[in-house]
Amino acid sequence: MALAMLTRQALRAGSLCSRAAASRPAKVVVGRAPVAQRFLAVVGAAPKGKTPPPPPPQEPDLDDDLGEGDEEDYYDPMEELNTAQRRRVLAMKEVQRLYDGLQREYQAELAQLQSKYNAKYAPLYDERRELFSGKKAVTDKFDLEDDGEPDGPIPDFWLNALANHNKIGPFITERDSEVLKYLEDIRSEVLVGEERGFKLTFHFKADNPHFTNSVLEKVYLLEPEDDVVPKAFTGTVINWKEGRDVTVEEQKRRVKAPKGDKSKPAFVVEKVPCDSLFTIFDPPKVPTEADAANMSEEELEEVEDALSNDFEIGFAIKDQVIPRAVEWFTGEIAPLSPEDYDDEYEEGEY
Repeated sequence: MALAMLTRQALRAGSLCSRAAASRPAKVVVGRAPVAQRFLAVVGAAPKGKTPPPPPPQEPDLDDDLGEGDEEDYYDPMEELNTAQRRRVLAMKEVQRLYDGLQREYQAELAQLQSKYNAKYAPLYDERRELFSGKKAVTDKFDLEDDGEPDGPIPDFWLNALANHNKIGPFITERDSEVLKYLEDIRSEVLVGEERGFKLTFHFKADNPHFTNSVLEKVYLLEPEDDVVPKAFTGTVINWKEGRDVTVEEQKRRVKAPKGDKSKPAFVVEKVPCDSLFTIFDPPKVPTEADAANMSEEELEEVEDALSNDFEIGFAIKDQVIPRAVEWFTGEIAPLSPEDYDDEYEEGEY
């Protein structure tokens, strides 16, 4: 649980959420920091914005918690405070818990409001799909002269909208692009009720030659008191057609022959995982504290990075790409890269 909580805190630190939100302090750990916390202190940035509410304040029992030889590992976050100051800190934590209760109420009502407006957005998204697919005629000339080209659908609408996003684009490979050409629409849904979070649905054309699924879903379950702290990821199992799986690549491996065998070397072909946007539908599991004890720091960092990237991609699709897909398609909303910025704003030009 400790690793899961700390990993989710690290995910928030890298999230794309830019709207104003109340800040809350990171969870205070009294006593020796668990392996996950020590790991994140080395490789992770300090969590920003809101964090899960702190546990009820408890004064550590040094006789019970500290074994012989452990004193040097004990950490008291209030060791620099006198008794009166500690009491004030504990009183402020009581106030913090009252705030956290109101924040949970706010998040529940916000989810209901978002769900209500998603239903109002749906007809507009339907009309947008009819326009870029060429199914709806455009009667307004918009003061544009005809260029002699025939009217029809806009090709690769969603591929370009996703590729132009500064967070999503770098994860789209050339093989992914061939699949995304068949992406017909993306929608989001706010989850309400006991489980909070959001769901993304990716609708593909019927003639998609890469897999048999017509719809792929990705669900992000969030902590009940916070709308940017994920606690679980689930995705649709993709039924890839033979030779079409873009999440793996084939590699030839030489089979070692028995000693003295001088026959022609034998090779086997293995399928190994490779970079792909479609790996978000098969996300890694958050390791437990027991699992973490048997993992190296490099392995923990790899899992943390994968989960962080997964959530940032999903959050960007929900909050940025879907609502303003036409502007991501044209690229006008995309931020300038450092190279483009240098080209556009040369020294001395403002």
